Amino acid sequence: MDKSSIPLVSVFSLVYNHENFIRRAIDSWLMQKTSFKFEIVIGEDCSTDKSREIVLSYAKKYPDIIKVITSDTNVGMRENSRRTKNACTGKYIAFCEGDDYWIDPNKLQIQVEFMEKNPDFSLCFHDAILLWDEKTWPPKYFVPLNQKEVSTTEDVIENYFIPTASMLVRAEYIKRLPEWFEKIYNGDWATQLILSTQGKIKYIDELMSVYRKNIGGLSGSIGKDVEFVNGKKIELLNYFNQYSENKYADLINQKIATLEKDIKINKLKKNNKFLFWLSNPKKSLLKISHHLLSE
Repeated sequence: MDKSSIPLVSVFSLVYNHENFIRRAIDSWLMQKTSFKFEIVIGEDCSTDKSREIVLSYAKKYPDIIKVITSDTNVGMRENSRRTKNACTGKYIAFCEGDDYWIDPNKLQIQVEFMEKNPDFSLCFHDAILLWDEKTWPPKYFVPLNQKEVSTTEDVIENYFIPTASMLVRAEYIKRLPEWFEKIYNGDWATQLILSTQGKIKYIDELMSVYRKNIGGLSGSIGKDVEFVNGKKIELLNYFNQYSENKYADLINQKIATLEKDIKINKLKKNNKFLFWLSNPKKSLLKISHHLLSE
């Protein structure tokens, strides 16, 4: 087979009820200017809106670029992710969910050029705009201003700073994920942790994507439940501790202690809001400031 006919990059996207966003996402992938071939692999999980109709219409128009992985029944996020990932044939996989999108036509070219020249890196990422769909909060940059150029496993354990819609990874490392990956809640963070053990992580200081945060949806409602989210993070960290053979045990235990403290504080807030705000004056001032600014 002619190597030039094999996609170098697979754009990986999971779609479920993204009718209002998916056209913009697909257009942002199609606008990429590259010196190599890439494919777009969309896992559509029986949406109840017009998402399937939209992605299939794009696939019909661009049959050499877009392939849609779907079925007659809903299979759930984990299975949809697994089958879509297995359908990716590229050396690299670029992530972008159906409600996010890219804003730079040179994104893939920039990232692939770096990865091709630096085989000791397993992942590269860039900055993104964090956009709240219901405009509860103003847009902001996702990546911290003081973000390091090269990050390691220790950095990924301590903080969540990599926008999913900015990630380009070596496909070989996520085609053989451990069994526990199927059990965890935060697949993005788990992927970043696992990849960090396979190579270094490069930050490309460019703004090239938009990450939507829809507080009205499932992720938004779950995101407010600190006890649930932190509990799932602790579960993931325990799995990763075993996976990494306790190499980062001290740092992981420190992170778990911080998450457990946040759970306790949240319980205090639920049980006695006055006592919570009294014991957290900084958060009280932030809450008041945000209320005044939104007036």
